[in-house]
Amino acid sequence: MFLKISDEAQLKLTPYLESKAVLILDLDDGVGKYSRMGVCSLDTSFRLLILDQLQDTSDFDLTLDSDIGAVYIKDYSKRYLDEEMTLEVDQRLQVFKLKSPSGVLDGNVPLVDLRPNQTIE
Repeated sequence: MFLKISDEAQLKLTPYLESKAVLILDLDDGVGKYSRMGVCSLDTSFRLLILDQLQDTSDFDLTLDSDIGAVYIKDYSKRYLDEEMTLEVDQRLQVFKLKSPSGVLDGNVPLVDLRPNQTIE
């Protein structure tokens, strides 16, 4: 499985990645330490989480290869992903969008920085 990250998405993620943060593609299903509640609808909802390297990532036991290195996921969330996924920026709304050759999986993937005491300049 590979996650292609568009140039524009990489640009938006660069301030986080330069600080050696851990990038997680989280299926927001209410499971795990960093999930407050699941989505109670028929939609599949993902979030991009930014964690410090010292924070607990034990809920995310699988990695995807990507253009920017390893992206962690919950192992069971791979059932929603195709072999080739793309993370890009929606030009109109300026939000992250997760898609595959089959179509858009999630048109609004929020970026959530969960690192303690971090500021991005």
